[in-house]
Amino acid sequence: MAVVLWVVRAWATAPPLTLAEAVLLALKENPGLKAAGLALPAAEAEVARSRARFLPQVNLLESFNYSDNPSQVFMNKLNQRRFTAQDFFLDNLNNPSAYGNFRTGVAVTQPVFQGGEAYLGWQQARLKKEQAQAQVLAARQKLIHRVTQAYFARQLAEARLGVIREAKNTATANRRLIQSLHEAGAVVRADLLAADVHLARLTQEEIQAAGQVEVAKSALASAVGLPDIALRPLSPAPKDPAPLPGNLEDLKKVAEEKRPDLKSLSLAAQVAKKELTKAQLNYLPRLRVNAEYDLDQRHLFGRGADSYTVMAVLHLNLFNGLADLARARQARALAAQAQEYEREMLDAIRHQVTESALNLKTAHARLQVARAAVAQAREGLRLIRLRYEEGLTLLVDLLTAQDALKEAELNYLAALFDTHLAQAGLELALGTLTGPEAPGEGK
Repeated sequence: MAVVLWVVRAWATAPPLTLAEAVLLALKENPGLKAAGLALPAAEAEVARSRARFLPQVNLLESFNYSDNPSQVFMNKLNQRRFTAQDFFLDNLNNPSAYGNFRTGVAVTQPVFQGGEAYLGWQQARLKKEQAQAQVLAARQKLIHRVTQAYFARQLAEARLGVIREAKNTATANRRLIQSLHEAGAVVRADLLAADVHLARLTQEEIQAAGQVEVAKSALASAVGLPDIALRPLSPAPKDPAPLPGNLEDLKKVAEEKRPDLKSLSLAAQVAKKELTKAQLNYLPRLRVNAEYDLDQRHLFGRGADSYTVMAVLHLNLFNGLADLARARQARALAAQAQEYEREMLDAIRHQVTESALNLKTAHARLQVARAAVAQAREGLRLIRLRYEEGLTLLVDLLTAQDALKEAELNYLAALFDTHLAQAGLELALGTLTGPEAPGEGK
């Protein structure tokens, strides 16, 4: 228990967690990003494996047989160079005694021409490596966006809780004012009861807002990949909005160049085209050279005889049930499918950029309206409170003014944070989301 309290105290007294630090921690600790990153070494291994098809295969062979089969005995003695004139007697040929042979061999196979399949496979592996890099970058950007959303969501939840608590404090002060007026006989008891009901409603909103703060803390901890990060306080919330977006057509061009998922689909289309070429070249012959060195002996590690064999093997596919034709049709369909997926992604990206830019502009417009509304609501509450103290207005007007100020302040906070969330969404749509710089990174 003491250790837990020490950990809580240590996190609570730690420096405020900045967005840059949260992003850096997530890039280091998030298990989902680690899992996505493992696709890169797997793709590198695939490149190495495809390159191996150009190199010779070397195998060590060891076998033993012991048989009285006439042909097997004949071959064993002949390979061992132990054949004598007596072995040609008919009785010895037809009814030989059992005879054993240990064969140790080294076999080398070198591909000479593979119909372009090995070379195209190597090119495909390299393209898949680039595709894996693009996919890892896309996963990285999505994680940064998720952390950014969770960070601003927690700041917004804490700011909303502050607004509601301030409204509750104002309601408490007004309740004391109403009670003093009631004791002086200036207002009826119904006003005091209405003030109590209003205060109870704000208390319920405070409880709900506090729960939303805890949920936001959990969401940020989950995005970062460190459960204890929920105990650390955050840096102060932004006071200024995110900048307005640039020219929409220029933004679309940036997205077409930078989006990693679009690049991944483009590479997938290239891989599909290579597969089609492989299918079309499958009708070409294959040529390989085999070489084998053998040592045959009756007893292991005994005296034996060696031999070697070198041969060239040409394989020409004349007919295999039209499987090659079907493979070519399949590859052509998959290549066309990959191109259509790329076109679909390009259209989706243009829409995402348009939507994100408009969301950012809309949030700015809402922020201007909300800023004016807060000033108007604050001044309206001040005037109505003065009028209520003089008995010139009803309590319902005072309570309505209090609610109007609270809602205006909440709307202002929502619009302010929406500018930053929309900016992060726009950078994700552009493929340029790298997260904020940590202190000293730009030096």
